[in-house]
Amino acid sequence: MTQPQRASVCVVGGGLAGITAALELADAGLEVTLLESRARLGGLTHSFRRGEMWVDGGQHAFLRCCTSYIGLLDRLGVRHLTYLQDRLEVPIASEASDRRTVLRRNNLPAPLHLSGSLLRHSWMPLQQRLRVGPIALALGRVDPADPAVDAQTFGGWLRSKGASDRSIEVLWELIGKATLNADADHCSLALAATVFQLGMLADKGASDLGWARVPLQQLHGDAAERALAAAGSAVRLRSKVSAVLRERTGVRVVTDLDEQVYDAAVLAVPPAALSRVIDPASLGLPTDLAERLGVSPIINVHVVLDRPVVDTEFVAAVDSPLQWVFDRTAAAGVPGPQQYLAVSVSAADDLIGLTNAQLREWALPHLRALLPRMADAEVLDFFVTREPEATFRAAPGSARLRPPARTAVPNIALAGAWTATGWPATMEGAVLSGHSAAEVVLALESTGSRYTWSRYETSSAPAPHEVLLRFAPPILRGDPAALPQSLLDPHTALARRSTRSPSGTRPAYVSPDQLGRAQDLTRALVTPALRKAVDTLAGLEHLVVAYHLGFVDTQGNPVREDGGKKLRPMLALLGAQAVGADPAHAVSGAVAVELVHNFSLVHDDIMDRDRTRRHRETVWSVWDDATAILAGDAMHALAVETVLADPSAHAAEAGHLLAATTRELIRGQVLDMDFEQREQVSLTECHAMAAAKTGALITCSTELPAVLTGARREQRSALATYGRGIGLAFQVVDDLLGIWGDPDVTGKSNHSDLRAKKRSLPICWALEQPGAAELRQWFATGETTDAELVRIATELDRLGAKDWCRSSADAAIGRAVSALHGADLDEAAVTGLTEVAHFVAGRNT
Repeated sequence: MTQPQRASVCVVGGGLAGITAALELADAGLEVTLLESRARLGGLTHSFRRGEMWVDGGQHAFLRCCTSYIGLLDRLGVRHLTYLQDRLEVPIASEASDRRTVLRRNNLPAPLHLSGSLLRHSWMPLQQRLRVGPIALALGRVDPADPAVDAQTFGGWLRSKGASDRSIEVLWELIGKATLNADADHCSLALAATVFQLGMLADKGASDLGWARVPLQQLHGDAAERALAAAGSAVRLRSKVSAVLRERTGVRVVTDLDEQVYDAAVLAVPPAALSRVIDPASLGLPTDLAERLGVSPIINVHVVLDRPVVDTEFVAAVDSPLQWVFDRTAAAGVPGPQQYLAVSVSAADDLIGLTNAQLREWALPHLRALLPRMADAEVLDFFVTREPEATFRAAPGSARLRPPARTAVPNIALAGAWTATGWPATMEGAVLSGHSAAEVVLALESTGSRYTWSRYETSSAPAPHEVLLRFAPPILRGDPAALPQSLLDPHTALARRSTRSPSGTRPAYVSPDQLGRAQDLTRALVTPALRKAVDTLAGLEHLVVAYHLGFVDTQGNPVREDGGKKLRPMLALLGAQAVGADPAHAVSGAVAVELVHNFSLVHDDIMDRDRTRRHRETVWSVWDDATAILAGDAMHALAVETVLADPSAHAAEAGHLLAATTRELIRGQVLDMDFEQREQVSLTECHAMAAAKTGALITCSTELPAVLTGARREQRSALATYGRGIGLAFQVVDDLLGIWGDPDVTGKSNHSDLRAKKRSLPICWALEQPGAAELRQWFATGETTDAELVRIATELDRLGAKDWCRSSADAAIGRAVSALHGADLDEAAVTGLTEVAHFVAGRNT
């Protein structure tokens, strides 16, 4: 077997988005080159020297809820060079009054954490202060993903809820204008809602402010150069890219000095710069995207005084156009007793074109009015920095213009705070976009069974295991021996065989590392296709489905995927290999069974009123029942579409099987609900319910790839029998965990089956045992307090229900594994299916 080369990736742009993408790709083992046209990294968050002092090009703060940005600081090893408030505290001054107030949170849960300060926010009438609470609650219910919300202005919405112009100016814009770089009357309600929901309403500590204690260049750019060098990446400064060209073998990046072909590229540049290096239309974007998104400027006024006039780190301004004043004396290295103030003015369209002299004439009177102690101070230095294209214009309708990281060209990804991050153009948004772009590169869209960017030192057709390597995470691509043996080429000798116990059924040792790699490999094959299917949805439908699958949070912000174990897709890929087919040819079947599974979970959570799944709130508990029902329906429809779109000649037959499986699954759910209304349910009836509700889909997971690939009938039958055994074992273990599982491990509510008095398998078994009279009495009339549920769980264990679950699962696994022998199935796949079977029986029990 030939050895694969490391995939090469070019990251164009050295701002926070490019830095984040480059680091993640380098950490994943790819060969990364970062190109930056300027002489430093950091993008807009840069610094420069003015004499002996350091000057930040702009003032950049962050909130405690900016977890991705804080994660980047940790990766760069510079978090200690920032300061994050223990508790939000914003001093407020006014040009019209000598009064000073403080916006300070208390220790109550959100949204009550600001109630005291807002009632004392005397810059607006009491009646308006009393309106803040209801408006905030209404804002918390706004859906930022709704296009109709994005089409509204924040100011117009506030007025419709009873806010006055005065309250908008001295409260809502005080918080929102600097973050959104737009005033309320020209800002999208969707973006404003995102800021306030995440920063003010989600958690009491979310709005705590943080800022750099050193020049931003040291915090970001310099630290990034060191981190990238340590990760083995090449950083080329003063390398202006003039063209990015698609080629059959990769992506050609042309600079003023040279040109080179890479396997993939991340374009982490603003929209206007993107249009200069590549035709947006070739990426599936409007050619006039930059013009349609627009830009919003920021100016920064810098004043060095001969004495201190501010005794806090910053001051927020009302009754003033100055907005925010920062004391940057220490960070800039200015010696005492001098004081260096930096004034940030967002949405500065009417100021960006003024000269320094004009801005001095405009700014100093406002500063002296805002800061009375400045009256006698001497201005030692005054200068201005401008950011004419600081951010995209956060106008109504901008959400639909912001593209995702994935483009129409599989091996070209986009990054930048202007892309569809769910956040406004902030440092957090930039970092999120970098992660999204890296994820696109690490899980590139496939064409058939090949990645467009994979390069191998051979021109011969790839063996099946080499195809799998191309889909594998980088950690696996470098060492084929690290692949799960169950997914290797049929003719590759197994490096390790399962050691069987005397009973001949259960391996004495099942490697969790191997199963973990198998799951990683399954995610590498299936997740890109699953995301692609979900991306065909729109609006709230897309958000809810993506949230349930673990792709985003409730606001649409990308998160580290926690979409479950991917057991069914893993079985589908192994099933394909078992019949001698390339697992990559079973991806559509794997995606379909995963979608049907998740459709059933969303509906199941509604019926069971479960509030948590996979360590997160369930869909119905975040939104409502109707939204959850429609999300489940959407996943079911996508599953059918995915199978029928498969190029296999057997796609229609596979679709038939999927439809029949779904009907059987629904029948099982109906039985489950019926059992909840009955006083007596036999163990035989419960077994039949489990076979339909759980076993049918797991059986389909192993049988469907055999149908799609045209396998022989005996092979299909063997895989179906295996699936039925696995399905029963899975349900038995699931029922065990529903009573005795640890919620921190399972991600599900504890004792939920007992609380609902469900007739699950261990309960039906226990009720038929001698000595179960007390248990039967509890099911008839008993209370469901927490203490009582603990007692009943203990009683079930005393009767032997937990041990029965384990022995029943082992027996089902034994029957399943036995069915795999004698059907002329691939030996390596049989080994893999055997290990998966024992994983199912042993998971967290």
